[in-house]
Amino acid sequence: MPDQGEEHRNRLLRRADWRYLLGNPWPEKSTCFSGGFLAQAVQAVSSQSLLADKVIPGECDLVVANNPNSHTLIKAWQALRSGGSFYSEWYSPLAGGTLGIRKRLEEAGFSNVVCYWPWPIPNFSPALFWLPLDAPQVVRYFLSSRPRPVNLLTSFGSSVLQILWKFFLNTRLLAPICVTARKLDSASDSPFPIDSEEVMAALWGDGKSGENFRQIDTLMWTGGKRSINKVVLYQFAAGEEKPHRIVKLPRTPETVTAITHEAHILQALHARKDIASTRVPEVLFLNEWNGMAALGETTVFGRPLYMVLDPGNTLGMALKVTDWLASLVIGEPHRPRADWWDRLVEPALHDFEQAFGSVLNSNVLPQCREILNDLGDLPPAFEHRDCSPWNLLVTDSGELAVLDWESAEQDGLPALDLVYFLTYLAFFMDGTMKNGNFIESYRRASDPATSTGRVQAACQQRYIEHTGLDPDALHPLRLLTWLIHTHSEVRHLSADSGGSPQPVALRNSLFYSLVLEELALYQAFNLEGIH
Repeated sequence: MPDQGEEHRNRLLRRADWRYLLGNPWPEKSTCFSGGFLAQAVQAVSSQSLLADKVIPGECDLVVANNPNSHTLIKAWQALRSGGSFYSEWYSPLAGGTLGIRKRLEEAGFSNVVCYWPWPIPNFSPALFWLPLDAPQVVRYFLSSRPRPVNLLTSFGSSVLQILWKFFLNTRLLAPICVTARKLDSASDSPFPIDSEEVMAALWGDGKSGENFRQIDTLMWTGGKRSINKVVLYQFAAGEEKPHRIVKLPRTPETVTAITHEAHILQALHARKDIASTRVPEVLFLNEWNGMAALGETTVFGRPLYMVLDPGNTLGMALKVTDWLASLVIGEPHRPRADWWDRLVEPALHDFEQAFGSVLNSNVLPQCREILNDLGDLPPAFEHRDCSPWNLLVTDSGELAVLDWESAEQDGLPALDLVYFLTYLAFFMDGTMKNGNFIESYRRASDPATSTGRVQAACQQRYIEHTGLDPDALHPLRLLTWLIHTHSEVRHLSADSGGSPQPVALRNSLFYSLVLEELALYQAFNLEGIH
């Protein structure tokens, strides 16, 4: 795919997210019987995109159509090789709902027809989820797992929407309906698996296939803001009320590393066999092929921490997270800085200078080095590096579970995750995630006289007691936390702009601002010490 801005590339790839519901998400040859952005998306994810009127019968791995009539369905079936996939979108209620669409496709010769309802509508906005309409238990799970409304008006609106959705489904008026199907030609000698689930098992599963391998009902989640965000499949065995596993898939080749890294991190964490590993997913499989990858994990159930917080439980929840983070500090002797400085600190300083050099005052880097040079020997720690309230779940029994380990550092430093967690906890407590007053919130949390400051002070003290960390190391480690995280922030800014970020974007970036705030707090603390 030619170089394009992240926004356009992201829209193209997300318009073709339905491909992860097919046997092969990366078709070799494809054709589209529709025009517009859907056709562009098909071209973007195919090695070769053919003109529909130039296709040789049996040539295509994938055929796509929008509101196809009977003639188009026949042409689509003819264009596909045996075992190929057909994807279609039906926007007219006159199609007769799932039963009517299934009948049309089967009369044209297609098999393995599965109907989905995406939302938002793909023609207008990238879909966030795809519900299998022939699996009512999956739909029930999805509806029951939605965030609880925060007020009566929102609750009423949510209930009305669910009633309307069920009405349109039952009356066959629901639209759009997006459909996957296969061409299974018994007369052809095809090397390809004859069942779409067999392909999924081979690529995304444990390799089991055959007559006894039937159905995996799939709920697909395609959220996130960028093309680097993963696609997640929630897979249910036939009739299962809850998913027995999830499968993480990359949209782009450059994000494969993150998925394989998460697999290796989780395997290493579970090898420790301690309390830290009991609250994270287990790896079921990691399949790599043709430069891509699929990671299967056990499903972890719970509600995001930020959704269960209230003034009465915040401190208790924060201490639970603190205890768990303390368990990630590996029980080994402190290591001299020579063992970790060049691997963890120097690269962070170098990346920070390279990314922000154009907007830095001349004294910033020397100040950073001066503060970090105060660090002495430190205990090694297993870092999560994205320990935020949206990656922390609270189970029905009140226990914690932790998701998304793709950024983790197996041989890292202590307290960095604690700093990150407490900072975002304060942001949620203050309503900063909505009003954007991040620096004010961060400043308040450094004051033990405030509500967020009291929580932060209590958690820091608990962490120090459990890990034996020198309290004087906390401030340099706070600074190091934000120096490290500026790297990912700059990557996102670069992707969004399609090149080097503008100076104003660098100056306004959150983690850069937190670096400067830490320097200011350090200077203020030293002045107080002088007086």
